[in-house]
Amino acid sequence: MSIGSKIKQRRTELNMSQETLAEKIGVSRSAVSNWESERNYPDLQIIVSLSEILDIPLDSLLKDDAEVVEKIATDTKQRKKLSTKVKILYAYSAALFIVVCALLYFTRYQEISDANQIKTVQLNGEGLVVSVDIPKYRSLCGWYMDWGKDGKTITVSLITKRDLSFYNQSVDVIPLIRDDKPERIVFVYNNQPFATYNADDIRIN
Repeated sequence: MSIGSKIKQRRTELNMSQETLAEKIGVSRSAVSNWESERNYPDLQIIVSLSEILDIPLDSLLKDDAEVVEKIATDTKQRKKLSTKVKILYAYSAALFIVVCALLYFTRYQEISDANQIKTVQLNGEGLVVSVDIPKYRSLCGWYMDWGKDGKTITVSLITKRDLSFYNQSVDVIPLIRDDKPERIVFVYNNQPFATYNADDIRIN
């Protein structure tokens, strides 16, 4: 006798409708109907629930129905394979997430390092006015300025930050701090110069 016939026979013996059995298991009435008419078969978890609800030993429910046993064995193998693939996918996703987070963290602040990123440099009464060419998702957020030992050279590092508001602040005014007039302005990255300007060439009276 097939598992569908056993389900139907025992349900009838218990005077239980398909709808009632479906509610107890948590499936639709049509699912129960399909099992009993052998259009498809319940999975292993549902078979265990049917065994408990219908009070049929699990081995009796599966006995003499080789097709269902084979299907359960096949489904179990497929689920194990799927479970392994899902675990691998989770591991790759977690690794990717960590890499992206690390990348975002370590690139939040960056120093300008390319002379082509500096558009204009002007020296006026307010200080050093710098405009830069940076991506739309970054903004100027700070600077480091130092007078050289000769008292004639200013070294400047420009700091940008990621700005997802796309405000793209690209102009800043750097006060000279003291009244001395510099002769040179040197932009540096990691203490290495990459752009030098003569003060007389950029000074605006």
